[in-house]
Amino acid sequence: MKLSQECILLQTELKKFAQQVLADKVDELEKSCSFPIDNIKRLAEMGILGAVIPEAHGGAALDTIGFAVVLEELSKVCASTAFVVAVHNAFFAYPILKFGNEELQKKYLAKAASGEYLGGFALPKTNEFNVKKTDVGYCINGKNRFVLSAAANGPIVTVIDEPRSNDTSVYVLDSGGTGCKFSKQSNTIGLKPAGIGEYSFENCCPPANSIIGQAMQGTKVLSEMQDYARILLASISLGIAQGALEAAIKYAKERVQFGQTIIDFGMVREHIAEMLVKIEATRHLVYDAALRRDRGEEYRSAAAMAKLFAGQSATSITTAAIQVYGGYGYMKDYPVERYFRDAQMINVICSTPDEDKELIVKGIT
Repeated sequence: MKLSQECILLQTELKKFAQQVLADKVDELEKSCSFPIDNIKRLAEMGILGAVIPEAHGGAALDTIGFAVVLEELSKVCASTAFVVAVHNAFFAYPILKFGNEELQKKYLAKAASGEYLGGFALPKTNEFNVKKTDVGYCINGKNRFVLSAAANGPIVTVIDEPRSNDTSVYVLDSGGTGCKFSKQSNTIGLKPAGIGEYSFENCCPPANSIIGQAMQGTKVLSEMQDYARILLASISLGIAQGALEAAIKYAKERVQFGQTIIDFGMVREHIAEMLVKIEATRHLVYDAALRRDRGEEYRSAAAMAKLFAGQSATSITTAAIQVYGGYGYMKDYPVERYFRDAQMINVICSTPDEDKELIVKGIT
C-alpha cells in the first residue's frame, strides 16, 4: 500500500527520532518504570503530541494514516512512549475535540497540543465507584485501578454510569481539583514506563460543564473513542512486531553455531518468513482502516479487524523472535522479551480479542 510523499517524509523523520533519541533511553525507562516525560516533551516540540488536534489549537492535525505511521515508528523502539501519545490523543483530545463544547476545547486543546496538559483515560470496566445523586449532579467515591497515563497526574477522561440508568456520562476531570488524584503506578506485565496506574476518587462531584457531549449519552462518545483508538493501538502492535522482527534478524545474522550464522538454519528461516508474512498482512489491515477513516467511510469493522489481527500477530511474532534468540530471548539483556510483554498488554487494552470478534460479526448481521 503506497503512502503519500508527505507521509513518507513524516515516517522518515520519526524513524530518525526513534533511533537517535528513544533508543538510548528505552532500557533505562524499562528498568526504572519511569514515565517517559522527556520523550513526550520532545514529541510536543516536534508537534507530534497534538497529532489529532487542529492547527487552530496548536496541533499537528495529522490524518489517521499519518498518525498510524508515527505510532508504528515510535513503537519499533519504545512502545510505551507511543502508547502515551496514542492515549493522549484518542482518549483525551479526540473526545473533547469531537464532542466537547467550546469552553472545554478552549480550556484543554491548546495545552494538550503543547504538552502542558497530558491527558489520561480511566478504563470504564475497572471503575470501583459508589455513585450518588445530588442536587447539582453526581458525587462519586472509590477508585479506578487501570487509568491510562495515570502517572502523568494530569486531567483524565472518566466514564460514569448513571444510577438507575442504562447509559453513562463522560467527564473530563482535573486531577486534585475535583476530588480525584493519582494514587499509585501499577506493576503491569508490559508497557511498564507508560504510567498505567490507579486514581482515587473522594467526594468527587464533577461540575456539569465538565461533561463531554451530553449527559446520559456517554455510550456514543465512548464508542467513537474506541473505534479511533483501535486503529492507533493496532499501529502500536504493528510497530512492536516490526521491532521484534528486526531484532531477530539482526541477532540471527550475528549468532554463530556449528560454524555458520543461525540465519542459514532452515527452522530460523521458516520463523522469519512467517513473521514477514504476518507483518505485511497486518500493515495492509491497519493502513486500510486508517484510510477508510480518512475518506469518511464506515470503518468500525475495519478498525476491529486491524486491532484483532495486529494484536494476534504481535503476540505470535514476538514469541517467534524469542525462539530465534533461544534461551537468550528470555533475558532482559535483549529487547525481544520486552516486545513480547508489551504485545500482551496492547492486545487487551480498549477491547479484548473476543470483543473485537463480536464487533466484526455485528458488522455483517
